[in-house]
Amino acid sequence: MPRVLALLFLVACAPEEAAPEPAPRLVRVEVAARGPAVDRVVLLGDVEGELDVRVVAELPERIRELHVAEGDAVTEGAPIATLEAATTSADVAQADAALSAAEAARDQLRVDLARVAPLVERSALPRSQRESLEAQLRSADAQVAQLRASRQAASLRRGRTVVRAPASGIVAELGVDPGDLVSPQVPLARVVRMDRVKVVLRVVEQDFVRLAAGMQVVVRPTALPDVTRSGTLARKSPVLDRLSRTGVVEIDVDNPDHVLRPGMVAEVAIELERRENVVLVPSRAVLMSTRTARERVAHVYVEEDGRVVRREVALGRRYPSENDESRVEIVRGLEGGEAVVVEGHHVLRDGARVRVAEAREVERDEASDEGAESG
Repeated sequence: MPRVLALLFLVACAPEEAAPEPAPRLVRVEVAARGPAVDRVVLLGDVEGELDVRVVAELPERIRELHVAEGDAVTEGAPIATLEAATTSADVAQADAALSAAEAARDQLRVDLARVAPLVERSALPRSQRESLEAQLRSADAQVAQLRASRQAASLRRGRTVVRAPASGIVAELGVDPGDLVSPQVPLARVVRMDRVKVVLRVVEQDFVRLAAGMQVVVRPTALPDVTRSGTLARKSPVLDRLSRTGVVEIDVDNPDHVLRPGMVAEVAIELERRENVVLVPSRAVLMSTRTARERVAHVYVEEDGRVVRREVALGRRYPSENDESRVEIVRGLEGGEAVVVEGHHVLRDGARVRVAEAREVERDEASDEGAESG
C-alpha cells in the first residue's frame, strides 16, 4: 500500500505535457498600400455622333437614282439621291410659256403706246386712250415680274430634285431604294460625324452636383472592355428632370479610328477628388466586433512571421476600385506596408499561426472547418 501511494504521488507531481499547438490557418493577404486615394463615380451612357442629322427630300417625288451606300463618307453638299423630275420640269415649262406670253403682251402694249402718244399730242386721239394704254402697260409689267418669280421658284424646285448631304460625315442609314416615293416628312438617310463623339449620361442628383465642366474622364465601351478613351466633361444641363431627379451630362471624346460608334453603351469613370498619402485596404479585410453594448470597433489581422496580430483601426472614407472591390481608408492603426489578411480571417484569433496560401486553398480550408462544425 505505501508503494502504491508513493507511485500516485509521483504521477501527480509529474509536469503536465503541453497541448499541441493547432496547425497554421491558411490565409490570403494583401499589402496595406499608402498612396493616392481617388474618389470617382462610374456611370453608363449612350454614345452619339458629334453631329447626327437626318436627310430629307424637299419634294414628294420618287427616287430615280441613289449616289451613296451605307458607310460611305460624304462631304457637305455631296449628292445623296436624285428624284424624278417630270413634275418639276413640267412646272418649269409651264412657267416659261406663261412668262413668254406675258412678255409678248407687254411688248405689244409698248408698241401701241408708242404709236398712240404722238396722235394724242396732236389731239388726233383723246388723252384717255393714252392713259388707258399706260395703265395696261403697268399691269403687264407687274404680271411679267410675277411670272418671272414663279418661273424662278419652279426652277428652284427642279434643282431640289437632287438631295444633298447637309453636312460632312458617314452615311449611317439609308432607308430607301430607287423607285421609292419620298416626302419631306420621312427621312431618307442619316449622316453622322464620328471623328469626335459624345457620351450622353443621365446623372442622379447626388452625383450631378459634384460634376463640373472640364473634368477629365475615362470612357470604356461595354462591348469592348479592353478599349479605353480619354474624354472631357463638356456640358451639363442647367436643370434636372423633376420626375427622375437626374441631369444630362455630355462627355466629348476624340474618336479618329471610329471605334466608338453611335448607339453603343459606354462606361464613364469620372474622377471627383484625389488625395495623396492615404492608407487603403480592401473593405473585406475589415472586421467589426462589439466592445460594449453601444460601441462597435473595427479591426484587421496583420500577418507577421507566420502569426497574426489583431489591430484595431479607425476607418475613413470608402473608395471604389477598378475591379469593383471597394477599398477603405485607414485613418489610424496601420502605417502602410503591412500584410493584411483578406481571406480566412473570420476564424482567427490574436497570435494564431497562419500560412499564406492561394485563394482556392483558403476556400477549401474554410469549407472543411464548416463541415467539421456541422458534423
